[in-house]
Amino acid sequence: METVVLCLANSKKLNDRCVAGIDVRTGDWVRPVSRSGDHGAVPFRERQIDRSEPQPLDLILMDLAHEGPTGFEYCHARENRWIDPTPWRKFGRAKTADLERYCCTEKSILHSGVKFTRPDVIEAKPLAQRHTLELRRVNQLQVRRDGNQWRCSFETPPGIVASDLPITDFNLMDILNAGKSFVSRGFAVVSLGASYAPPKPDWDQGAVGWKLLAAWIPAE
Repeated sequence: METVVLCLANSKKLNDRCVAGIDVRTGDWVRPVSRSGDHGAVPFRERQIDRSEPQPLDLILMDLAHEGPTGFEYCHARENRWIDPTPWRKFGRAKTADLERYCCTEKSILHSGVKFTRPDVIEAKPLAQRHTLELRRVNQLQVRRDGNQWRCSFETPPGIVASDLPITDFNLMDILNAGKSFVSRGFAVVSLGASYAPPKPDWDQGAVGWKLLAAWIPAE
């Protein structure tokens, strides 16, 4: 099915990328999922547009199946849609002002007040509420280096704090690794990663989906 997607994330996933955005016809999130990639990661040959990476705010025409994988390894997400083989085509750009209508204002980020969400919590919800992607407006993004990884914290209306989330946005990581400044006000795309259990002896939650900063879109 031909779908016009407002791209909002092109982030690190395993050794490849995860792409996500808004179906502009319905206003719903979609996460294109490859039938060949690991846990749905989208290889470059499938996501490229004229040999370039899709970027946040790109308007992209892509061919997506009506359904996608929703099992445990995909965190029971309703946004997942299988990619059909037609090449993607970019035909325009949105503006950050266009994002306000898509911002989430629920009282918890991705169904919980901590850094992770258990898959059974998502599975217990009606299908229409099983979202694993959110767009949040942020007045100040704070970052810190944790070994080889960057992490972030922020507050979003209505006064919800997200702390120490791993950053998987390639563009922001490149800026931080180069020691450059960045615009700290903008929009955060928060995603749940594929479920896993950390190797901690006292961990008793099982495999869970961990919250990630999948994209940072600076305010214009």
